[in-house]
Amino acid sequence: MKTVFITGATRNTGLAIARRFAREGWNVAISSRDKASAQATADVLQREFPVTVRGYAMDLDQVESIKDTFRQVQQDFGKLDAFVANAANLGIDCGLLNTSEEEFDAIVDVNIKGSFFCCRNAAQLMKQTGGGSIVTIGSVQGTGAVPGRTVYGMTKAALAALVRYMAYELGQYGIRANNVIAGAVHSCRWDTLTDAQIATRRSQYPAGRESTEDEIAAAVFYLCSDHAASITGTDLTIDSGISACLLHYQKKE
Repeated sequence: MKTVFITGATRNTGLAIARRFAREGWNVAISSRDKASAQATADVLQREFPVTVRGYAMDLDQVESIKDTFRQVQQDFGKLDAFVANAANLGIDCGLLNTSEEEFDAIVDVNIKGSFFCCRNAAQLMKQTGGGSIVTIGSVQGTGAVPGRTVYGMTKAALAALVRYMAYELGQYGIRANNVIAGAVHSCRWDTLTDAQIATRRSQYPAGRESTEDEIAAAVFYLCSDHAASITGTDLTIDSGISACLLHYQKKE
């Protein structure tokens, strides 16, 4: 039975990804900053599906915490077939002119440094068993600009570059790496929007609606499956068509 490890998988898209793999018969490891939350989510999935699910506390801004967690995953499952770098510091309202050094470091330490060392530890485990698949969760904000997300967008662009280098460096070990560029994904953050705000958002999408978390999960599972055996070093964009058009630039009043 195959094993996947997904970071930030206690809610929203991360949880949808974990549930998709479990439904497909994979053993699942999930992480969160909070051990209780990770274990509670793992217990729910364990009851839903006839697979093994484990929850781990992991601080993405601490390399030793990352190393310890991957050692635990290896001890519990014996191998790792897929890794999904989903967790992120969202860096809300952190633009070029207003972001403090502390805010900058917090975002970069999780999104770039944390993802880098997670991917490295995942690759080291995959090398031992003949290969695997690494998927990072990117964002349309890594390819285009929106207000107040400068640092976040920068880190997501870095992930796309990391994927290309991983595909090049790790291909000889049977390890593939790909990036899902996500945009316009329905999550719990949409619950705070009014019907009018949601309608305005949807009117800007060529597809006419946002993606569901299950649709992102399906794409991630595909990239980790044997159906994608020749796909590596690429971006898969799921954004309701946002990247295909130019949204209105709104000058700050």
